[in-house]
Amino acid sequence: LSFYSERISMKHIFIINPVAGKGKIQYDIIKKIDDTYKNKNVEYEIYITKFKGDAKNFIVSRCDENIPCIFFACGGDGTLHEVINAVYPYKHAVVGHIPCGTGNDFVKNFENLSNFNDIDAQINGESSYIDLIKVKDKFAVSVCNIGIDADAAFNMSRFKKIPFIKGSTCYILSVLYCLLKRIGKNFDMEFDNCDRLKGKFLLCVIANGNSYGGGYKCAPLADISDGILDICLIKKVSRLKILKLMSIYKEGNHLINDDIKKYVIYRKHRKVTIRGNEPINLCLDGEKYVYDELDFEIESNALKFWIPFGSKICSVECLEAGN
Repeated sequence: LSFYSERISMKHIFIINPVAGKGKIQYDIIKKIDDTYKNKNVEYEIYITKFKGDAKNFIVSRCDENIPCIFFACGGDGTLHEVINAVYPYKHAVVGHIPCGTGNDFVKNFENLSNFNDIDAQINGESSYIDLIKVKDKFAVSVCNIGIDADAAFNMSRFKKIPFIKGSTCYILSVLYCLLKRIGKNFDMEFDNCDRLKGKFLLCVIANGNSYGGGYKCAPLADISDGILDICLIKKVSRLKILKLMSIYKEGNHLINDDIKKYVIYRKHRKVTIRGNEPINLCLDGEKYVYDELDFEIESNALKFWIPFGSKICSVECLEAGN
């Protein structure tokens, strides 16, 4: 199919999480969708989820009808995570994204982010294959993380309820809360079934995308279509150094900053196995799980993703330039 025929032949289905990002813009998006599509020769549907896991049930029911569809995840990275895991088995379906969550980190892997909230640009987009990270029986599209940052995500609910606290501020407060507890975790890692590494680490990210936690550029060299995992490990450091490290890490300068890079291990592999001496708190695209042992593997070209017109996947050069 040409890109044009692909656009008009597929049904566009908008999966809207009404509570993502404190529910501030979803109903404006519904109005924009209705106003834009009323003059288009494209079939569309809006579905508002009722509870966590409802998106999966709905998507499976639609995919079983065997009608080619684009499922637009309208929410945060957690909503996108649920939609991707539901769509993955169905090769006649495509995933799109309209970010309206707290962090909205996945779209930071693309140029011209505003196009993701432009319904006309979405209608006139095109699909492209992207990679996914396979973990057990689940898939992550952006970042998997363990250590103090995952523990912070497990505790973010304490701060999300506070009025006027936004995504990145909520994350910082949760990190500071975790600093009051024991820091550093023992990990035994194996890369590509051959190379071993053991030590005590502050955090570890296994990344397909470049950002998490509301804008922390943890994996500045990551590319969502290169078929490679980016692994970033931060060695255990003092609490005072953590406070200095946080701002450098957020900007993605931890690989080049002379004061910090000696504490950083950054590697690229296709597979990573991690064991600890206690159950491991894991975040997949911000969604929380607990495992005793973890296996991460890149799934190249695993998913067709809908990119709005005027946007494209950022190159590493684009990310390094701060675009």
